[in-house]
Amino acid sequence: MGLRLRMALFSSLFLIAIAGPARSADPPADIRELKLHDWEPRSMMVAKATAVDRPMYPVVDVHNHLGGGSKVLTPDVVKRYLKVMDEAGVRTVVNLDGGWDGRLKETIAALDETYPGRFLTFALINFEGIDGPDWTAREVKRLEEGFKAGAKGLKFHKTFGLRYRYKDGRLVPVDDPKLDPIWETCAKFGRPVVIHVGDPAAFFTPLDRHNERWHELNQHLDWLFYAGDNPKREDVLDQLHHVIAKHPKTTFVNTHFGNNAEDLAAVADKLDKYPNMYVDIDARISELGRQPYTARKFFLKYQDRIMFGTDTTPKVDAYRIYYRFLETDDEYFDCSASHHRQGFWNIYGLFLPPEVLKKVYQTNAERVLYGLKDGPKDTPAKDATPKDEAPKGKEMRVKPTEDFELTGDGTAAAWKAAEWVPLNKRTKEGKDYATRVKTLYSKKGFYVLIDAADEKITATLKEDFLNLWTEDVFEVFLWTDERDPIYFEYEISPLNYELPILVPNLGDKAMGWRPWHYAGGRKTRKATSAAGGELKSGATVTGWKAEVFIPYELLTPLRNVSPKPGTKWRANFYRMDYDDKKPASWDWARVGPSFHEFRKFGTLIFE
Repeated sequence: MGLRLRMALFSSLFLIAIAGPARSADPPADIRELKLHDWEPRSMMVAKATAVDRPMYPVVDVHNHLGGGSKVLTPDVVKRYLKVMDEAGVRTVVNLDGGWDGRLKETIAALDETYPGRFLTFALINFEGIDGPDWTAREVKRLEEGFKAGAKGLKFHKTFGLRYRYKDGRLVPVDDPKLDPIWETCAKFGRPVVIHVGDPAAFFTPLDRHNERWHELNQHLDWLFYAGDNPKREDVLDQLHHVIAKHPKTTFVNTHFGNNAEDLAAVADKLDKYPNMYVDIDARISELGRQPYTARKFFLKYQDRIMFGTDTTPKVDAYRIYYRFLETDDEYFDCSASHHRQGFWNIYGLFLPPEVLKKVYQTNAERVLYGLKDGPKDTPAKDATPKDEAPKGKEMRVKPTEDFELTGDGTAAAWKAAEWVPLNKRTKEGKDYATRVKTLYSKKGFYVLIDAADEKITATLKEDFLNLWTEDVFEVFLWTDERDPIYFEYEISPLNYELPILVPNLGDKAMGWRPWHYAGGRKTRKATSAAGGELKSGATVTGWKAEVFIPYELLTPLRNVSPKPGTKWRANFYRMDYDDKKPASWDWARVGPSFHEFRKFGTLIFE
C-alpha cells in the first residue's frame, strides 16, 4: 500500500471516528446497544490498597521529558519540577529532550549546571539532510560537541525506524551503516544510548474488535502502524538488536522494557545475548503488571539490568503508582495515573525485595550513567596499604604568585617559591615511582605542578574529555567550601589532554560527574613534558611533568573560590599508572577504597 493510500485510509478512519455518535454520560435506552467506547466497568473486588508516598530508596528516573531550551525551562518551571521530585522522593531526573547545539547548551545550563546532581541532560540527533554525503560527519562532530558541553547520553525516538525517510521514500533503518560512527562516538565518550524503537504490539495489528488497545488507538489514530508502508514491528526490533550486537562497547538502554514488554521471554533472550543492553520500565507497568508471576521472576533474575523510568514530566501521582507496583503485593489496581490508559485491564504488584528495589531505583542507573568513571578505582585495591598506616590530617601551604607562562617542565622562576610535597603509593602492585606536587595561587587562579617518575608512557587517548583515568593520569581534587558537598576534579594525561569534572554528592556519595562547558576566561592553561625520552604514546622515559592553571572563573558556581591569605580549601592529589598492565595509584591525603571520599581530603592553607 503506497503513501497516498495509507493517508487515505488514515483520513477515512479519522472521519469515521469523529462522525460517530457523540459520547455521553448517559447510556442508550437499550443497554444491549452500549457502545464499546462508553463501557467503563467498575471492579466489585474488595482488595487492599497500599499507599506508597515515597520509594524505599531515592530514585533516579532515567526516562523523562522536561523539554529543552531556556524559553521552556524557565527558573520557575524548573523549581516546580524540583518540588515534585522532592515530594516524590526522586533524587535525579534524566531529561531526554536536550536536542543539539544552542538548545542543548541552554538546557544543560538551566538544569544540570544550575542544580548539579538533580538533572542529567541527553542529546539528540538531527536527521535533517541525512541524504547528504556529509551528514554522518556533521552529526558526529555535533554529538562530540554536545558531550563536551555536558550531555550525559544520546536519545533516539521511535520516529527513527518508523518515520524518518530518505528523499526517495525509503525508511531510514535503525541499523543503517551511516549511523555506525555515531554509536562508536557514544562508546568513545562512555555515554549510553537510550533508544525507543517500534511501539506496543497492538499498534501493529488491525484496529478491529480483537485489538486489545482499541480504546487508546481509537483516540490516537496516528499511533496505528498497521499495514500500508509501515515496517513490520519485528523487523524494527531485529534492526536494533543488530546494532547492539555490532557495537559491543556501546551501552544501550532499550526503553519500554526492551521495546517488547508483551514478550518477556524474548527480552530475556536478548539480555542473555547482549551484555551491553539494559532496559527501563517506563510506560510499561501496564504490561508488566498483568503478568505478575513472570514479571517478578524476570526482575529477580535480571535485577542488574533493569532501571526505573516514567516517560512523563515529574508527577507525584504517577511516581506513586510506580512505587506501588514495585513495592507492594496489591492486587488488580488501576495504573492509568502512571501514564494514561493502556489497555482495558488492571495490574498486580511485584513486591520486590529491598536489594532488588535499590538496584532498580538507583544503583543500576548509577552504574550506567556514572559507573564508567567510578568503577575501577572504587574497587578496593588488592594488597592496599592498611588504613591504620594512612597519613592523617594532611595540610599543604600554598604561596601566592604573579601569573606566569607554563612550560610543562616546571622551569618557571615562580615555582622556586613552592615546596615539593610527595604523594604516597596506595598499592603494592605496580612499580614504586616517586611522585610529587607543587602548588601556587594568583589573583586569577590556582597552579599545580606534578613531577612523576616513570618508565613508559602508556597513555593513548588524544582528545580532551575522554576517559583519561583508564590510562596514565594525574588528578587534582578541589573542594572549596565544606558547606556544599560539590567539588571540582581535574585530570591531565602525559599527552597533555584534559578532563575537567564537577562531582556533586548526595548523602556523602558521589552521584555523578559532568564535564564542564567552558571557554574564554573559564578555560584552563596546561602543558606537559617528558624526561629521558619523547613525549608520545609508548615512549620509554624516565618521567613526565605537567603544569596546570585552573582559573577561578572555571570553579564558578562553587563558593569560597577566590582565596585570600588564611583561606582554606579541602583538596587531594591522585596519580594512576598502568605500566606492564599493572595499575598503581598514589594519593596525597589517604582516602579509602574510593578516591571520591571527599571528607578525607587534606587541607590547603593559602598564605
